[in-house]
Amino acid sequence: MDNTYCYPDTDTLINKLNIHSQRKLLDAETRIVSIRLYQLQVQPISGNFDFTHLCSIYNHIFQDLYDWAGKPRTVDIAKGNSLFCPSWNIYGYADDVFRNFYNNCLNSSSSIEQFVKIFASYYADLNALHPFREGNGRSQREFCRELCLQCGYLFDITHTCRDEMLQASIDSLEKGENAGLEAVFQKCVIPLSN
Repeated sequence: MDNTYCYPDTDTLINKLNIHSQRKLLDAETRIVSIRLYQLQVQPISGNFDFTHLCSIYNHIFQDLYDWAGKPRTVDIAKGNSLFCPSWNIYGYADDVFRNFYNNCLNSSSSIEQFVKIFASYYADLNALHPFREGNGRSQREFCRELCLQCGYLFDITHTCRDEMLQASIDSLEKGENAGLEAVFQKCVIPLSN
């Protein structure tokens, strides 16, 4: 049990709404986060496509719910058999992930095949980083949507399904194989102009 982020003797995250029911918190989070994500569709957060930029996006999305919105986690987390970056190494690994992320994507943007390959590799690294206690996928997808726009592409995740995306992410994290992510992104990354 996570005693740092959760109410005592529960798996419910401590939240600004003081909701102690995990189900009620999920319902509230879904509604609030949907509004915040829509706001970013209309007015994206400007930044340098670095770790600070990702943290700003995360803060915007979750600011109504968690005091720690926008701050890296201080505990280790896993999903199933997938262990994410240890909390003590988040900043170091983030430096590695973001150092060339945007520039390499931008430099490959003239070829959708090359862009998807590079983008998938960085997406896998970003997923392995998993720097926040909750909401990593939503923040990561918004960050990547904004990055793709700057590179001349739409990032439309509705062209895949949750299970396909989840399996591709698991294969990337546990096996180091990005073919699944590349296949997903071949459907989800769409040129803005032909």
